[in-house]
Amino acid sequence: MIGADDPLGEAVVREALVRGIAVTATAPDPSRVARVTADLAIRPARERSEEDLREAVSGADAVVLGIGTRLSSPPTMIRTDTAVALVRAMRALGLPRLVAASHVDLAGPARAPRAVRTALAPLRTALHQGSMADMRRMEHLLDSSGLATTVLRAGRLTDLLGSKAYRLVAPEEAVAAPLPLEDLARALVDQALEASSARPVYAVVPARPD
Repeated sequence: MIGADDPLGEAVVREALVRGIAVTATAPDPSRVARVTADLAIRPARERSEEDLREAVSGADAVVLGIGTRLSSPPTMIRTDTAVALVRAMRALGLPRLVAASHVDLAGPARAPRAVRTALAPLRTALHQGSMADMRRMEHLLDSSGLATTVLRAGRLTDLLGSKAYRLVAPEEAVAAPLPLEDLARALVDQALEASSARPVYAVVPARPD
């Protein structure tokens, strides 16, 4: 798990451990990673360092990249630079499977009421242009990496308890609805256990009520 010091990264680690999956958690400062069990392997790794990442993911069956899912305005390259270093590290080790988190706004305004989309879309674009551009570059890079990659886009993440149920839909079909952090974590682990996916990008949305 790349970015295990982030709330999403911690949720992915917990989800995998609950299923009995051996996990290696990485972060620039290992002391910031929650040691949820004595069996958790924690390795220091700077996000942009190919050398650090190569050592961190050595021996893995799949890698989950979950850094920087929050949106912001200032220009940034953290996701792009990390993806470049990680892809190079995985190629060097012969590791094929990579799953990454991104944001539904990359597909344009989600299916909110028209009045809401019209009023808020330009504002959201202006407020989040830095991180959105970075996520878009990351997705393009992963798509052309030659690895078996899957990107999962989600909307606003909440701390509510997950339902353990979610849906994967085409990005353009995403709905403007918050998603529990635990449900995105579950989706990321589910995809990491698959050798590949039918499409390179999905949106993760709440399950329909019964």
